[in-house]
Amino acid sequence: MLAVTDFIDHTVKVWENSPETLPEFEKTYTSEEQKLREENFQQFQQKLEVLKSRKNVRTLQKEDPGQSFFPYFKAFLKNVFDFEEDQLEIILSDKFKNVSKDFFYRAREFGPELSPENIYQGMRNVWIMNGLQLMMGVPVEITPSVFGYSMIYPYSDNYLDDLSVSDEEKKAFSKRFNKRLHGELVIPANSTEEQLFKLVELFEIQYARHQFPGVYESLYAIQNGQTRSLALINCNGMPDGKIREICFEKGGASVLADGYLVAGRLTREQEQALFGYGVYLQLLDDIQDVKEDTEGHTKTMFSCRDKDSSLSVFVNKTINFGRTIMQEMRCFDGVDIDVMLKLMNRSIELMIIESAGMNPEYYSDGYLAVLDSHSPLRFSYLRQKRTQSKSQRFTLFRKYFEQAPREKKQFSPGAFYIS
Repeated sequence: MLAVTDFIDHTVKVWENSPETLPEFEKTYTSEEQKLREENFQQFQQKLEVLKSRKNVRTLQKEDPGQSFFPYFKAFLKNVFDFEEDQLEIILSDKFKNVSKDFFYRAREFGPELSPENIYQGMRNVWIMNGLQLMMGVPVEITPSVFGYSMIYPYSDNYLDDLSVSDEEKKAFSKRFNKRLHGELVIPANSTEEQLFKLVELFEIQYARHQFPGVYESLYAIQNGQTRSLALINCNGMPDGKIREICFEKGGASVLADGYLVAGRLTREQEQALFGYGVYLQLLDDIQDVKEDTEGHTKTMFSCRDKDSSLSVFVNKTINFGRTIMQEMRCFDGVDIDVMLKLMNRSIELMIIESAGMNPEYYSDGYLAVLDSHSPLRFSYLRQKRTQSKSQRFTLFRKYFEQAPREKKQFSPGAFYIS
């Protein structure tokens, strides 16, 4: 059995030993440097206007096939967010581009009822698993398990987060899904369960239960973590330590399952490192969703705090915690680990900084001023672009992946083994 309790204890110790002071950052920006990057951002948006027309996209593809989007995107990442050349080689490699497109088309075939936003939700997990594939030295591709696990999120998370579904229904759903994960034949109670049970079949196609017990133990762990997290909804009087334990278990088990579904087998050191990475990503999510969680009466380590300077302490601890956790990821050696870890942590820290800037009511003016100086774009500019930027992300997603037509066909698990 997986030592989930030990992993929770370890990450709690790392958290408790993480300083409450804001760490040093590699980059600090003057207002003039931020304004220059904002101008670059505006130029990128203007160029993307061209891609809103399918006619223009087809013209660009004829002139330079496959290059209508990525040169713009590379310049955007480099001139706005200061990603380095070796990092961009990873982000914009053909491996990542091809698997992202492959996932999008397979997702459309599997779940035509899903919106682009739902598919984008699954795509975020694909990118995590692709990064792990690189770190583990295995081919970067959409395997049955990568697809299946990433598609679980748009179905199960959205169902569990749906306020119109009662707690009793959610608990019953979790019990049925748990039985199916354990290999039992369960009759689906609704269309969501029907799709989820098909996704479980994909795991069974790639990993025989008797040969890869760790794969299924990791799936049981994430299911248990999600079920326990239901206790965080509309709860009162739960001790902070219990809230932390549940949040850590859910986040850590999620990425631990990512690792097992990528590799099939892991060492104890790798298990612990992936669990910690999952906790780090869970803390990022909780920082990003603090307002929604507070309004929805969902307890997290951030939403259960008062709107005062204590939240800044938690943000500081999260950044320091993440830097320690990233060092534990050095047990993987599939790629240039220094470049990969720097890329991963810079991306996360930029999202943490931006999230604080987007929720100014939770932080002091002085603290925000300090964070603002480490953001490539001024917080005032980001707030101004909040609505536009959100729609722009999905516009980018749709425009690139819907440029080429694709033959409609019924989804088949066996399609993963047809070249």
